[in-house]
Amino acid sequence: RNALLENVTVDANGKIDSKHSMRSVLCIILTVLLMLSAVFCVAAAENDVAQTGAVGTVYFENASNWSAVYCYMWNGQGETKNAAWPGEPMTVAEGNVYKYTTSTDYANVIFNNGGNGQQTGDLQFPGDGQIYKGGSWSLYDKHVVVPTESKPTEESKPTEAPKPTEPSQSKFVYCKNTAGWSDVMCYMWTDGAGNNGSWPGKAMTNIGEDVWQYEITGDFKMCIFNNGSGTQTGNLTFPGDGHIYDNTTGKWDIYDVSPIRVKSTGTDIKSPQYNGTEIILSADATSTGGKVYYKFSVENGGKTTVLQDFSTDNTVAWTPATGTYKIVYDFKDAIGNENQRTAEYVIEDDSALKKPIIKKVTPGSSQLEPGNATINVTAGGGKIGTNLLFYKYTIKNASGKTVNVPYYTKTATYNYNFKNVGTYTVKVSLQASDNVVAERTYTYEVVGEIIEYPTDTPPDFPTIPTTPTEDDSSSDESTTPGDDYLRGDANGDKEVTVIDATLVQQFVANIQVEFIDLANANANLDDDVTVLDATMIQRFVAKLENW
Repeated sequence: RNALLENVTVDANGKIDSKHSMRSVLCIILTVLLMLSAVFCVAAAENDVAQTGAVGTVYFENASNWSAVYCYMWNGQGETKNAAWPGEPMTVAEGNVYKYTTSTDYANVIFNNGGNGQQTGDLQFPGDGQIYKGGSWSLYDKHVVVPTESKPTEESKPTEAPKPTEPSQSKFVYCKNTAGWSDVMCYMWTDGAGNNGSWPGKAMTNIGEDVWQYEITGDFKMCIFNNGSGTQTGNLTFPGDGHIYDNTTGKWDIYDVSPIRVKSTGTDIKSPQYNGTEIILSADATSTGGKVYYKFSVENGGKTTVLQDFSTDNTVAWTPATGTYKIVYDFKDAIGNENQRTAEYVIEDDSALKKPIIKKVTPGSSQLEPGNATINVTAGGGKIGTNLLFYKYTIKNASGKTVNVPYYTKTATYNYNFKNVGTYTVKVSLQASDNVVAERTYTYEVVGEIIEYPTDTPPDFPTIPTTPTEDDSSSDESTTPGDDYLRGDANGDKEVTVIDATLVQQFVANIQVEFIDLANANANLDDDVTVLDATMIQRFVAKLENW
């Protein structure tokens, strides 16, 4: 107001000069408008700078253990973004902290689990080196490492000698790349407990013969094999260390370079079971060395019990007491090659067990002659209500027709006349007084005459010389390294593979071989070619040895 009054002009008669005064007022108003415009421009510029965003590395703590972590970044209303939703995969910085680096200015970010329904809200990106943790931003203290000058300290003497640490046992998973992928990746995870890295996982190593290997650095239950470019398997349950997956057949197997290839081991009912329960152990294997012989043992409390010594029978019945056992499956072939598998089995006490359990049925699945047969059941559990157990027997012929009248009884034996030759199934049902039921089914082959086939036991294996003698046809094979020396390359093809290990095993077993370079075959450098050299070569191929 004062400014306006100061610019009012009065003439000689004391009247206001309206024209001159109006021009002055307009000038003042225009000046004020220009000043306001300048203020708005500065504010708009500042706001524009804020929307420009920032560049650098952003971090995210994966506290919810998402199986994959993605970073979606953008500006404004989505005019600029780092990728289509769900964004770019983040990589592991350490532990469950993931990182993503951008060289483009972005103002906003969303962290998510690959577009599968879990994500943060819309977040403002505060700039390089910030971590989103526990619902708020902070500086990630390991983003920049500033070296500090340290002064040497006097050497301290240990109070006691350091104790050696136990070497960690490596675990491996394999992929038989029969599909011909140019690269093989392995992505592993456990729901709610992390993964081995962001998708597509870790690169596997080609160890020859279409076999790719990955050394597992955690405890994972699931895996996906993929080629890193969109071709992949489904979600696979990882069966454990040393297994191989064929990406054409879709089947798991045990990766075994032994001449005796173990196809399967197991029990007819899974652990845990109860004391006095009959369990059938079985195994199956093939060998390049002829017939395979099977031995079954169990270990408990420092004591080993042989259930069956080496024979061609590949099943055995076992009725254990309460305890935790290690089942040992041993294999041997006709020329002395050996292999082994083990498994843990738990037997619990059933003295207060409420649920009913069928421990044993005799005869079990077997051959019968036509006529009357008595089925006997050993049962346990049912410690509830009246503590009574009730039995029912349902018999069906090969056509699936029920040939008896099933009903519950308190009798643990059942007589039936198998008149006709053929295949029958007998389902034993066991019911406790609270109506909880257990069932097991057995197969009977009724034949005209039961033929007993004798079992076979392995021959005595003579000690075979492992180095050629003067009279040996292979005596011209020198064990002294020559110009073509390549440790482990027993067949002289300039490569060390599982084929070399097999060749050494055949030589040690005195199987005729066309050629073997004994100097190269002596992998453990002890001047003698034995199965130890074959093992050393296998470990080298599997990246467990280095020379």
